[in-house]
Amino acid sequence: MVCTRFLPSEEPATSIKKWIAHSDGFARGKVIINEGAKQALIEGDSASSVLFVGVVRIDGDFEKDDIVKVMDEEGNQLGVGKAQYKSDDARKLIGKKGKKPIIHCDYLYLF
Repeated sequence: MVCTRFLPSEEPATSIKKWIAHSDGFARGKVIINEGAKQALIEGDSASSVLFVGVVRIDGDFEKDDIVKVMDEEGNQLGVGKAQYKSDDARKLIGKKGKKPIIHCDYLYLF
């Protein structure tokens, strides 16, 4: 008999993160990040946000609070999150330091 087994996550997810995790199909755009930002998200011991200093490109048009995909430069999807800016404003801040994150860690779900 063939079956699928789902194992629970070692870390409990908040209801907001659960909602974001299941919203992948509603993503309106993509935030492409560099290798340093990718490593900070994947290997970081603490919660990490997507900062503009690590963003290399923004694809698509979206509004503030829309769901967006987080991608690496090779086109691999790393997760989904809720955008803190609309796409036009976010494009102007690519590579900048000291700005509010484009996706806050509380609204980011990594695969």
